[in-house]
Amino acid sequence: MAEKVLRVIGLKKTYSKDFTLAVDDLSAEKGKVLTILGANGCGKSTLLRLINLLEKPDAGNIYIGKDQILDGKSNKAGIRKKMAMVFQDTLLFRGSVRSNIMMGLKLRGIRDAKEKVDYCLNKLDLYPLIDRNAEKLSGGERQRVSLARALVLDPELLLLDEPLSNIDEGSCEKIREGLFEILKDTGKTVLYVTHDRSEAFALSDNIAIMDKGRIIQSAEKKEILNRPKNEFIAKFLGAETLVTGVVVSNRENICSIKIEPDGKIVYLTATSSKTAGTEVALAIRPEDVVLYCPGARPRKTSAMNMVEGKITQINDIGMYGKIVIDCGFYLSSYVTKDSISRLKLCRGKKIGASIKATSIHVF
Repeated sequence: MAEKVLRVIGLKKTYSKDFTLAVDDLSAEKGKVLTILGANGCGKSTLLRLINLLEKPDAGNIYIGKDQILDGKSNKAGIRKKMAMVFQDTLLFRGSVRSNIMMGLKLRGIRDAKEKVDYCLNKLDLYPLIDRNAEKLSGGERQRVSLARALVLDPELLLLDEPLSNIDEGSCEKIREGLFEILKDTGKTVLYVTHDRSEAFALSDNIAIMDKGRIIQSAEKKEILNRPKNEFIAKFLGAETLVTGVVVSNRENICSIKIEPDGKIVYLTATSSKTAGTEVALAIRPEDVVLYCPGARPRKTSAMNMVEGKITQINDIGMYGKIVIDCGFYLSSYVTKDSISRLKLCRGKKIGASIKATSIHVF
């Protein structure tokens, strides 16, 4: 059984009649990155502040290793030394980058840390800035210094509160890459908070989805992505096609599901343990939909669903185009700009779409 560096049990904090944070059970395994993913205002940062002893909960228990934080007997100063936190808004002292990075080490009386300091400076590309005044740094540079200052402490638990949210896209990607390398190289146990799905799936081992102060699903990221617990989570994770139907048959967990949008009957095949007669909701992410020209179905495919319809929308979303097809229900697909040109996609054109049974999420 994996060792738990952090465990939160029955934690509760009421802020107003409209918002109460209530986390029944949440744990972070040693050497893993656990990301709390949710929309702004759902309670992610609040949870981090409670764990870091910056606020006091109304009820519940928090364990860092075997130490219980809230029993009234523990050495809170000693427990806090096992953690390091990086905030969304950078908090740097006056002075050089070097003095900021070394500050935490000095306060904790840590002297022999040159190897760790050099490693972080290198991975976060801070050597060119080492003697610069911290007050003259850009937002991305300031956040790199904050990350280095926390990492050199070699904490048992690293708490990261949306550390990349206030940084421009170019700097964000660079910092993310450096941070990813450090976390994987060092095997650090991390509780990471973000509202960014791509950031969460790039950095995490496990993900906990949070909404309205509660954890509504917590699992390995592959489990979260492939088996979202409900429609809210599926939609939050990018499922743009949501339809309802009825299970017609189930053979060895391969279901035939009838949907009747606007009176047109469409059958889809999906993997599920739902029995015949069960009303279900289906969610499909656009990246799981592959387009083809009618009459030229892909030969090498394991997709069990082939539908056809007319294109109603083509939207530019940066590197990709978003294609919306009316095939009895509205189905979204992301395709490359090259594919749009090659397939000669345009509004009103008839197009086919294939979807694997395992890519249709059933609730």
